[in-house]
Amino acid sequence: MISSNTFLLIFVGLAWQPAYAAPLYKWVDRAGNVTYSSLPPPAGIQAVEIRVPPHPTLEEIRQAEERAKRMGVQASELEEQRRKQEAAEAEEARIRALQSPPAPVVIEKPVYLPQPIYYPPVRKPPGRHHDKRPDRQPREK
Repeated sequence: MISSNTFLLIFVGLAWQPAYAAPLYKWVDRAGNVTYSSLPPPAGIQAVEIRVPPHPTLEEIRQAEERAKRMGVQASELEEQRRKQEAAEAEEARIRALQSPPAPVVIEKPVYLPQPIYYPPVRKPPGRHHDKRPDRQPREK
Protein backbone atom coordinates (compact mmCIF):
# COMPACT_ATOMS: atom_id res chain seq x y z
CA MET A 1 0.00 0.00 0.00
CA ILE A 2 1.23 3.53 -0.74
CA SER A 3 1.94 5.70 2.28
CA SER A 4 0.15 9.01 2.66
CA ASN A 5 3.37 10.99 2.14
CA THR A 6 4.13 9.18 -1.11
CA PHE A 7 0.56 9.66 -2.32
CA LEU A 8 0.75 13.40 -1.48
CA LEU A 9 4.07 13.72 -3.30
CA ILE A 10 2.68 11.97 -6.45
CA PHE A 11 -0.46 14.14 -6.39
CA VAL A 12 1.57 17.38 -6.08
CA GLY A 13 3.85 16.26 -8.92
CA LEU A 14 0.91 15.56 -11.22
CA ALA A 15 -0.87 18.80 -10.31
CA TRP A 16 2.32 20.88 -10.61
CA GLN A 17 3.04 19.92 -14.23
CA PRO A 18 -0.09 21.36 -15.95
CA ALA A 19 -0.16 24.37 -13.67
CA TYR A 20 3.34 25.48 -14.61
CA ALA A 21 3.72 24.07 -18.10
CA ALA A 22 5.79 26.01 -20.58
CA PRO A 23 3.84 28.04 -23.16
CA LEU A 24 3.39 26.57 -26.63
CA TYR A 25 4.51 28.44 -29.73
CA LYS A 26 3.32 28.02 -33.31
CA TRP A 27 5.14 29.37 -36.33
CA VAL A 28 5.61 28.80 -40.06
CA ASP A 29 9.17 28.57 -41.37
CA ARG A 30 10.43 29.77 -44.76
CA ALA A 31 9.67 26.37 -46.38
CA GLY A 32 6.00 26.61 -45.31
CA ASN A 33 6.20 23.97 -42.56
CA VAL A 34 4.08 24.61 -39.46
CA THR A 35 5.98 24.00 -36.23
CA TYR A 36 4.65 23.65 -32.66
CA SER A 37 7.16 23.87 -29.84
CA SER A 38 7.54 24.78 -26.18
CA LEU A 39 10.76 26.59 -27.11
CA PRO A 40 10.59 30.08 -28.61
CA PRO A 41 11.20 30.25 -32.40
CA PRO A 42 14.51 31.31 -33.93
CA ALA A 43 15.14 35.03 -34.30
CA GLY A 44 13.33 36.75 -37.14
CA ILE A 45 10.35 34.39 -37.29
CA GLN A 46 6.88 35.57 -36.26
CA ALA A 47 5.33 33.17 -33.71
CA VAL A 48 1.95 32.87 -32.02
CA GLU A 49 1.76 31.80 -28.40
CA ILE A 50 -0.97 29.24 -27.83
CA ARG A 51 -2.85 29.66 -24.58
CA VAL A 52 -4.20 26.53 -22.92
CA PRO A 53 -7.69 27.05 -21.51
CA PRO A 54 -7.97 26.75 -17.72
CA HIS A 55 -9.33 23.60 -16.14
CA PRO A 56 -13.05 23.66 -15.29
CA THR A 57 -14.04 24.53 -11.74
CA LEU A 58 -15.92 22.14 -9.48
CA GLU A 59 -19.11 24.15 -10.04
CA GLU A 60 -18.76 23.85 -13.84
CA ILE A 61 -18.20 20.10 -13.50
CA ARG A 62 -21.31 19.74 -11.29
CA GLN A 63 -23.42 21.74 -13.78
CA ALA A 64 -22.18 19.61 -16.67
CA GLU A 65 -23.07 16.42 -14.79
CA GLU A 66 -26.58 17.77 -14.06
CA ARG A 67 -27.03 18.68 -17.74
CA ALA A 68 -25.90 15.19 -18.74
CA LYS A 69 -28.41 13.60 -16.36
CA ARG A 70 -31.25 15.80 -17.67
CA MET A 71 -30.30 15.00 -21.25
CA GLY A 72 -30.23 11.27 -20.42
CA VAL A 73 -33.73 11.45 -18.92
CA GLN A 74 -34.98 13.42 -21.91
CA ALA A 75 -33.40 10.92 -24.32
CA SER A 76 -35.08 7.98 -22.58
CA GLU A 77 -38.46 9.81 -22.66
CA LEU A 78 -38.07 10.52 -26.38
CA GLU A 79 -37.06 6.90 -27.01
CA GLU A 80 -40.17 5.66 -25.20
CA GLN A 81 -42.34 8.11 -27.16
CA ARG A 82 -40.77 6.89 -30.44
CA ARG A 83 -41.44 3.24 -29.52
CA LYS A 84 -45.10 3.99 -28.74
CA GLN A 85 -45.49 5.86 -32.04
CA GLU A 86 -43.91 3.00 -34.01
CA ALA A 87 -46.20 0.50 -32.27
CA ALA A 88 -49.26 2.62 -33.12
CA GLU A 89 -48.15 2.91 -36.77
CA ALA A 90 -47.56 -0.84 -36.98
CA GLU A 91 -51.03 -1.52 -35.58
CA GLU A 92 -52.59 0.89 -38.10
CA ALA A 93 -50.70 -0.80 -40.93
CA ARG A 94 -51.87 -4.23 -39.75
CA ILE A 95 -55.51 -3.06 -39.66
CA ARG A 96 -55.20 -1.51 -43.15
CA ALA A 97 -53.69 -4.74 -44.47
CA LEU A 98 -56.62 -6.74 -43.09
CA GLN A 99 -59.17 -4.34 -44.61
CA SER A 100 -57.63 -4.02 -48.08
CA PRO A 101 -58.03 -6.73 -50.74
CA PRO A 102 -55.10 -9.06 -51.14
CA ALA A 103 -52.42 -7.98 -53.52
CA PRO A 104 -52.28 -9.75 -56.89
CA VAL A 105 -49.92 -12.66 -57.14
CA VAL A 106 -46.81 -11.79 -59.07
CA ILE A 107 -44.98 -14.67 -60.67
CA GLU A 108 -41.32 -13.83 -60.80
CA LYS A 109 -40.38 -16.81 -62.96
CA PRO A 110 -42.12 -16.91 -66.37
CA VAL A 111 -44.37 -19.86 -67.03
CA TYR A 112 -43.92 -21.72 -70.32
CA LEU A 113 -47.10 -21.95 -72.36
CA PRO A 114 -46.79 -23.91 -75.61
CA GLN A 115 -47.83 -21.93 -78.66
CA PRO A 116 -49.87 -23.49 -81.48
CA ILE A 117 -47.82 -24.56 -84.48
CA TYR A 118 -48.56 -22.66 -87.68
CA TYR A 119 -48.88 -24.72 -90.85
CA PRO A 120 -49.15 -22.67 -94.05
CA PRO A 121 -51.84 -23.71 -96.54
CA VAL A 122 -50.74 -26.28 -99.11
CA ARG A 123 -50.93 -25.09 -102.72
CA LYS A 124 -50.84 -27.33 -105.70
CA PRO A 125 -48.43 -26.47 -108.48
CA PRO A 126 -50.10 -24.64 -111.40
CA GLY A 127 -50.98 -26.60 -114.55
CA ARG A 128 -51.28 -29.99 -112.96
CA HIS A 129 -54.69 -30.70 -111.74
CA HIS A 130 -55.15 -34.29 -110.82
CA ASP A 131 -58.85 -34.08 -110.46
CA LYS A 132 -59.40 -33.41 -114.22
CA ARG A 133 -58.97 -35.88 -117.05
CA PRO A 134 -56.09 -35.28 -119.37
CA ASP A 135 -56.92 -33.84 -122.80
CA ARG A 136 -54.97 -36.45 -124.68
CA GLN A 137 -56.09 -39.95 -125.02
CA PRO A 138 -53.73 -42.60 -123.92
CA ARG A 139 -52.08 -44.50 -126.74
CA GLU A 140 -53.28 -47.89 -127.54
CA LYS A 141 -50.84 -50.54 -128.29
